[in-house]
Amino acid sequence: MRLPTPARLFWIATAAIASLSLVAHGLVDSPWLRIALEVLLASVVTLASVVLIARGLRWFLWRVGRRLAFSYFLIGVLPIPMVMVLGGIGLYLLSGYFLGHEYRAALDGLHHDLQSSADNALAHFAERGTTSPITTGHIALAFYASGRRVAGDADAPRLWPDWVAQHPTEPDSSAATPFWTLPDSSLTVVATASSQTRGVLAFYRGSLAAELSRRSAVWVTLTDPSDRDSTSPIRLQLLSGEYALANISTGTDVAARNAFFGIENEDPPWSARPLLWWGEVAGPLHSLEDGSEVSAWSSTSLNSNLRSLQRQFFSSSAELNAAVWASLIAVTGLLSSLYFVAVVMALFMTYTLSRAVNHLSRATDAVLLGEFSRRIPVHRHDQIGELQHSFNDMTGNLESLIETAAQKESLEKELEIARDLQESLLPVEVPATERVEFSTLFEPSAAIGGDYFDILRIDEDRLAVVVADVSGHGLPTGLRMAMLKAALVILVEEKKPASEILHRLNRMVRAEKRRRFFVTATIAVIDFRRDTLEITNAGHPPTYLVRGGEVEEILLAGSPLGVLDENYQQRVLELKAGDVAVWLSDGLIEANNGADEPFGYEATAQALRGPARSAQEVRDRLLAAIELHSGGEPAEDDRTLVAMHYFPGAAADANVKPRNE
Repeated sequence: MRLPTPARLFWIATAAIASLSLVAHGLVDSPWLRIALEVLLASVVTLASVVLIARGLRWFLWRVGRRLAFSYFLIGVLPIPMVMVLGGIGLYLLSGYFLGHEYRAALDGLHHDLQSSADNALAHFAERGTTSPITTGHIALAFYASGRRVAGDADAPRLWPDWVAQHPTEPDSSAATPFWTLPDSSLTVVATASSQTRGVLAFYRGSLAAELSRRSAVWVTLTDPSDRDSTSPIRLQLLSGEYALANISTGTDVAARNAFFGIENEDPPWSARPLLWWGEVAGPLHSLEDGSEVSAWSSTSLNSNLRSLQRQFFSSSAELNAAVWASLIAVTGLLSSLYFVAVVMALFMTYTLSRAVNHLSRATDAVLLGEFSRRIPVHRHDQIGELQHSFNDMTGNLESLIETAAQKESLEKELEIARDLQESLLPVEVPATERVEFSTLFEPSAAIGGDYFDILRIDEDRLAVVVADVSGHGLPTGLRMAMLKAALVILVEEKKPASEILHRLNRMVRAEKRRRFFVTATIAVIDFRRDTLEITNAGHPPTYLVRGGEVEEILLAGSPLGVLDENYQQRVLELKAGDVAVWLSDGLIEANNGADEPFGYEATAQALRGPARSAQEVRDRLLAAIELHSGGEPAEDDRTLVAMHYFPGAAADANVKPRNE
């Protein structure tokens, strides 16, 4: 009976839980149980969606070209709308600050006019003892002698308003109270002038919002002081500070506002529509009659359109505006050209790299089908080009071997060529380091064996030791080993985790449809910076750690490459000075003597036990014990061994070569 895969079990369980939740939701009466079922159903749906998205991304990004194109999209394209949104927000805030500036400038100009009227009226009143006209335009005046009103507007206070002097009236002041309320609850702006026993109070008598709108070219809406909800600002508590945000009011006379902006139809262009809103918050609002507080806050809503804002921004100098716009257009054109060149380069790099990888993949498939004369045109001068050269060299060697076999040359020559081909795939020397010493053994039982080992540099702080055993012998096994090495080198140089490397290699092995084969492998990553050894196993014999004369057998269960069930166990060890790690193939452990008795795991551990002054010493001690056991019997399986002597400090030769004997 074939058991379902974990992925199939996951989807079966997800569908079952979702179905049961929907059925139970219609049967239960408790609201709490209904909520719990809804949460469970939402969690299951969310988890299933995440899994589907992850699988879709993995499928989409499997090809190198798609992965590169997606990376360029994330780096070079996605930030553009994000920057545009951020720029739009910044422009809106800048426009709002400009509206606030124009509004405050208009309020300051109105107050200046009131102060000038009050000063002139006081001078006339003090010199001649007579009052000037009570109202000049929309400016109302009130005259005071010995603290009492003797003439002027009836809405002015009867007694001299000392409370006005207690509250600054300059709009630039942080504690300013620019607005006061008249007896009819309308808002006004006041100014005072006094000399000895005489004084003059000036205040605005007309529509204050209309006057401020005219002066600032911004539609101004003043909040009704009787409406506490609209007057109160929004309170924002951030860390230890408290901030007041203006409560923007949109309740206004639409017809009057449209007339103010010159909008004549119901569907004006976007530039004419009043889309810009801003708010200003002032201090407490007081009554002009007696100085009592009417409202704790007063706020103003400002409204404008792009056309009006443009006129105010660019109305001072046409020559300067032309120069600014010309500079902006020039810079925009330059940046756009640079971005276009960058996009073209990115597309070209993606296309060329993807095409090179596709050529290599198609050529590998052709070699698998027996087309050993297949070559890849090499036009690149980078790592991909070197890999293409290596592939051409490999297929050339294979083609030479097949041609030699077709010409029925001597078997010894064919075996020698095949052995040279396989040995060319093994490392000639390890990456230069002062932290480790290696000693190795590679003895195939046939012309081309199935064992493989490699020592690859991941980065400045890590090395990868790989030992693998491909099932079978002969030319097909050697070709599979060569494919395994090519894929492994690419994945290691891409700094993929060991588990993902094994997963990708397993998919490659399983893709072989004509003849199934299996591979056992161990990937050990040595981290010099952390002094650790990470071992990931896929059905390979155990790793042995010799420390202080004692031996630890590190046995990790795992499934070989080429099977459906992927189970790669992993373990991380702390390396110490003088540690020797030993990796070997089953050809050494299963070496038989004349009575067909294998050497065995216990004998392997016993032979490794003892002093570990060098990797060569441990290697030779194990090989001597196996040779004594087998009594000179020929090897029935490939024999591969890699021994590593670890130095935490700079104690080893910087260019240590593995020794194959």
